[in-house]
Amino acid sequence: MKITNKNIRTGFLAACVLGSLTACEEVSFYNSPEEPFLPYVLSLGVNGAAGTTYYVVTTGDLMSGSINAFGKGVEQSGYHDYDISGQTIFSIGGLGVTETTEVIRNSNGYIQEGRHFAYTNAPDAFIQVGEHQMLGLELPQDKTIDSKMTFYQVDTDKFAISSQIATPVFPMNQLEWPTITGMDFSINKVYVTYYGMNPLSWATPYTDTTYVAVYDYPEMTFNTLMKDTRTGPAGSWNAFNGIFSVESGDMYIMSSSGMGNGFAQTTKTAGFLRIPKGTTAFDDYFFDFGAATDGLRPSHIKYIGDGLVFAEVSTRKQQVQWADKELKCCIIDLNKKTVTDIPEIPVHDGNGGRRFAVLVDGGYVYCPILQPNGELYVYRVDPQTATAERGAKISGSFVAGFFRLD
Repeated sequence: MKITNKNIRTGFLAACVLGSLTACEEVSFYNSPEEPFLPYVLSLGVNGAAGTTYYVVTTGDLMSGSINAFGKGVEQSGYHDYDISGQTIFSIGGLGVTETTEVIRNSNGYIQEGRHFAYTNAPDAFIQVGEHQMLGLELPQDKTIDSKMTFYQVDTDKFAISSQIATPVFPMNQLEWPTITGMDFSINKVYVTYYGMNPLSWATPYTDTTYVAVYDYPEMTFNTLMKDTRTGPAGSWNAFNGIFSVESGDMYIMSSSGMGNGFAQTTKTAGFLRIPKGTTAFDDYFFDFGAATDGLRPSHIKYIGDGLVFAEVSTRKQQVQWADKELKCCIIDLNKKTVTDIPEIPVHDGNGGRRFAVLVDGGYVYCPILQPNGELYVYRVDPQTATAERGAKISGSFVAGFFRLD
C-alpha cells in the first residue's frame, strides 16, 4: 500500500506522543522525494497507539542525513520479520499475521509489494535451502492444538509454497513444549535449535543442555537429536540466533541463556559450539564466552564472515527476564576466541525478541543503534579494527529489516 503524507505524519506524531520517538523533528520528514534505484532497503518500525506499523523505504546514503518514510515507501501493518533471497525480500508475518509478502524493485526502480502466500499460522523459522528454495517451519503453540509441526518448501521463483510435510513434534517436546530459536541447512540435512518453555507460565526449567533436532531433507523425516552439556540451550526467544553456517559449511551454535532474552533461569556459561559440515555430532570446539568476558552473555549476533561475529552483548551480570537492556557492541572472533568492544557505539537497549537487523556490505557492518536520548542512528562498523562511525538518523522506533538490492 502506498503511504500518503497524511498517514505517515499521523503515524509518526502518534509515536511521538507515546514517547517512542523522543526527538520528532517533523521537518525531517519533508523534502525527501522518493528516488528510483536506491540500493539500501530498510523496514522502519513505528510504534503507535494502534500498534506497530512498518514502512519499507530505500536510501542511497547510510552515513548522513535522515532516513524516513514521509510520502514514500511501502506501508505494512501488523507484525513482520524480514529475510532475503536473491533480489527478493520476504516480508514474513507473525503474531497473527500469516502471510509472507514479496517486496521487490519494479522496472522503474521503485520498491513495491508483489506476490504473497499464506501459512496456516505464522512460521517459527524460515531459511534458504537451495538457489531457488526456501524452507519454513510452523509449530503449534502448544500440545493441545496438535502433536505435529509442518515444514513448508517454498519455490522462490514462483513465490509459492511447493509442498508441505507434517512431522511429529517429538522428540523436541519430550521435556517441555519447544521454542524454536534457529534453523540451518547443510548438504541434505536441516538443523533446528530450540529450548523448552512452558507456553502458559513462560518458565524455562531445562537450561543445562544444548539441543539440536536434525531432519533429512527434502523428506523432512526425523534423523537424530543432538545434545551437548557444555552449554545451555541454543539461541533465544524469537531472535532466530541459535545456529549459523560459515564459509566452510561448518555450523556454529550460540548459547546465551540470557534472562534478558526470555530465559527464566541461567545454569550454564554462554558459549559457542561447532557442528562439522553435514554431520550429526558436535566436535571438540568450545569457545567459553563467559570466561572470556567475565561472565557476560551475547544477546544478538550476526555472522559477518572470516570467522567474525558482530554482537550486542549484555553488560548486566545480574539480568532480569525480558529486560533486553544495557547492551554493548563487540566483534567476536570464533577462530581466536576473543571478544573486542567497539568503543564508539554507546551502551543501549535492544529490540527484545526479533531478528537482528544488520547489513554487511562492502567490508563494513551497518547497524541501527538506539541512543540514550531515544534517537535512532545507523552506525558503520569496521570489523577488522572494531571501530565505528555514526551515520544517518532514522525516523522510526526501530528497524525490522535491513538489506541491499542491486
